[in-house]
Amino acid sequence: MKQIAFIYVALLITFSATSQNPTNLIDNLFIDWSTENNPGGVVLVTHQNNLVFTKAYGLANIPYQIPNTEESVFNIGSLSKQFTAMGIVLLYLDGKLSFDDDIKTYLPEFTDFGKTITIRQLLHHTSGLRAVPELFGLAGWRSGDAISNDDVYRYLLKQQDLNFEPNSEFMYSNSGYILLAKIIERISKQDFKSYMKEKVFQPLHLNSTFVEEDYSAIITKTANSYTETAPSFFQTVENNDLTYGASNVYSTSVDISNWAKNYTKAPKSWKKAFSILETLTTLNSGEKNNYAFGIVIDDFFGNRRIQHTGAIAGFQSIMYSYPDEDLQIIILSNFTSNQLSQKANQISQLFLQNKSKPTKIEEIKSSFKISIEALQKNEGMYWNNKNNYSRKIFVANDTLWYLRNNNQKSPLLPISETEFQMGGINEKLVIKFDIHSAKMTLIFANNSTETFEKYEDKLLTLEELKSYTGDFYSSELETFYTITLKDKSLYGYHSRFGEFEIQVLKRDVVNWSGMAISKYKRNGNSIGFWVTMNGIRNLWFEKK
Repeated sequence: MKQIAFIYVALLITFSATSQNPTNLIDNLFIDWSTENNPGGVVLVTHQNNLVFTKAYGLANIPYQIPNTEESVFNIGSLSKQFTAMGIVLLYLDGKLSFDDDIKTYLPEFTDFGKTITIRQLLHHTSGLRAVPELFGLAGWRSGDAISNDDVYRYLLKQQDLNFEPNSEFMYSNSGYILLAKIIERISKQDFKSYMKEKVFQPLHLNSTFVEEDYSAIITKTANSYTETAPSFFQTVENNDLTYGASNVYSTSVDISNWAKNYTKAPKSWKKAFSILETLTTLNSGEKNNYAFGIVIDDFFGNRRIQHTGAIAGFQSIMYSYPDEDLQIIILSNFTSNQLSQKANQISQLFLQNKSKPTKIEEIKSSFKISIEALQKNEGMYWNNKNNYSRKIFVANDTLWYLRNNNQKSPLLPISETEFQMGGINEKLVIKFDIHSAKMTLIFANNSTETFEKYEDKLLTLEELKSYTGDFYSSELETFYTITLKDKSLYGYHSRFGEFEIQVLKRDVVNWSGMAISKYKRNGNSIGFWVTMNGIRNLWFEKK
């Protein structure tokens, strides 16, 4: 078995000296935005309180050939969340709420799950509440159906279970920020739009920033949004998301840049509020969560960064703020299919030093010997019940191998009878087998774990497949799915979006053509299934 001693991770990104004039370098990143009849956006960079670069690209309206300008207004999508968080912070500073208050204090009609959900958990995306708009998709709402805050609240009130115990996990969800907007309205006795204008936007002189959930409203200087359906062919995208709190703030590059500067140096009267926005938390397990109050706090090659991205109905946006370097990078765009994060990272490299240390990963030398017979005891298919994927373990050429679903494999180097280190990867990952419980555990460098259960990979008979069929109803979503068997294959059907094929992953676990995973529950015969998808975990459908 090949022994690997050390692997060094090379830093492939080149950092430029800050003395270089970055104007042309930044401009070159957006050459494709200057193509004829192409939408584009606005890019703005400030460094050490100096405007380094600002330029508008492409068209705000293609049919009328109206160009984007530096005053163009864009829907900033999820960048809106930090403004909602600031609305909550101001209520806290006024003594009108505590971050650790039970949300039922302000929303008494909300479901009692037997576990407290706090305002803090809504801010950090750790509440366990089901996510929207994903709930609406599972309920049968189609792309283009208008969704309002009232619709969201009505569905959340029907929720019978949480995705997970509050503060045990991070799961990004718009639901929490829509509830925060409702809490702001309940406490302030103002509508969210006017509260944000009066308490946040006007005091900070963000004069071109506002909340607008009505997509039919005529807004001066607002860019139309587009999606590229074929090379150089663009189609208008209508925003049917009528929600607020999680999105639907409109703004300009100048306003977002001025807002971002407050993370470096805020006015005295706002210093505490912006400092509170940077509040981080740890999960129940002790694992750190780097999502603060409406912002992500991370680092870019050792440079502390405050950032967020946004995407809604063709609009895309990104805000990077490097407080220690007083560097702000804002990109607002009115079309999809462009790599804003990559471009923002490349701009970052023009101004920042690489402060990270080369990462040295040491693999343990595998001097431990283990027989082929002992290795073969670990062979088989293993299922991760939490994240719904399988892995195959097999022996070939005197080596135990770990096979992924994409057919990539890694050798497992024995360090004891039951423990192996994965080779050929740039991280330390130990795999432990327990043949008595038929389980495999992945142990990562930060000591977090993932558990897999061994299962029999066996084709189902036609009679067994029939037991998967029937009509299934969710009282949470007030909707039916019908599962049928045709030509030895399973199919699902919903009245709103028709038929889709279902693939069996393992006994009682099926894949809804990549849309969701359902897991059957049986009491002799099937009595229903749980559905899991992005933002939704184990939502129950009962067989009728």
